[in-house]
Amino acid sequence: MKLKMQSLVLTADGLQIADTPIPPMMPGDVRIEVRSVGICGTDIAIWKGDYEAPLPIVLGHEIAGAVHESSVPDLVPGTTVTTEIDISCGRCWYCRSGTRHHCAEKEVLGINRDGGLSEYISVPADLIHTLPEGVDVLSGTFVEPLASAIKTVSDSPANEGEPVLIIGSGKIALLLAQVYDASGADVFIVGRNRWQLGLARQLGLSSTMDINTDWRSKVLDATHGVGPRIVVEATGNTDGIDMAFDVVRNGGIVNLKSMHGLDYQFDPTAIVNKEITILGASRGPYAEAIEMLQKGRIEVKRLISKEFRLEEGAKAFEHADQPSVTKVVINI
Repeated sequence: MKLKMQSLVLTADGLQIADTPIPPMMPGDVRIEVRSVGICGTDIAIWKGDYEAPLPIVLGHEIAGAVHESSVPDLVPGTTVTTEIDISCGRCWYCRSGTRHHCAEKEVLGINRDGGLSEYISVPADLIHTLPEGVDVLSGTFVEPLASAIKTVSDSPANEGEPVLIIGSGKIALLLAQVYDASGADVFIVGRNRWQLGLARQLGLSSTMDINTDWRSKVLDATHGVGPRIVVEATGNTDGIDMAFDVVRNGGIVNLKSMHGLDYQFDPTAIVNKEITILGASRGPYAEAIEMLQKGRIEVKRLISKEFRLEEGAKAFEHADQPSVTKVVINI
């Protein structure tokens, strides 16, 4: 086997293709031959310097590929897989309490440990999830964000027919909207990008509103004038957070789904007086996400704006940073 592989490496001088060592196989590891990686908003924030990460680093945590080499018998070479992204210590209180994604010493693929924008990546076998028939590697790049969307919905579930407001119209917003819609909620989406709002309507999410219209009145009309009980902020900017706190009803929930190194100041007195619950979710159930994809309950491929090759990585990031782009995938 060759000793070097090609990787898209982020340095202080930007993104560049480089020859890097093929990652070693530790006991209990699986080496994945990476096929496709989705570019996430966090990847963009790290690339732009808005989200701190050690450099040099290989970005990419929305990973799908095939088992290349395995140290465990039930994961054989050629099996199509995706992987969770938190490598935990297994010893701390969080790990022993079943919440290893909160591990005090965790390494996160593509954030503080080299990620998937390489020909190969090695991860512990217990992070691996097999992709069943009907879920190809392009769909597999959506498992990680879809799982986090499912966690958001399970943390703040809606009643049948209850209005839920999603602020934002990008990839994670459209995944959240579809999961809430599948749960029976009456989903409203407010965003600023007309192409993405049109895509939402193509996905069957008809209650879409341009931010430049009187969207607030429409939401209040649908909620007896008091505002929605559940508002999910998925824009990654302070304006979206302001909108969420402004429109949520007294006693309601604001679920924050932005992880882009954003700093935000809010008025704690207003939070107390309105008795608002603030939630956040960063990880979710992979098995449930894979099942939803396999059953066709969530549409993901129409969210892909463009695909690039690894050697076009710098161009892919430039494209992914455009306002109208929903999801960019890099194929290895």
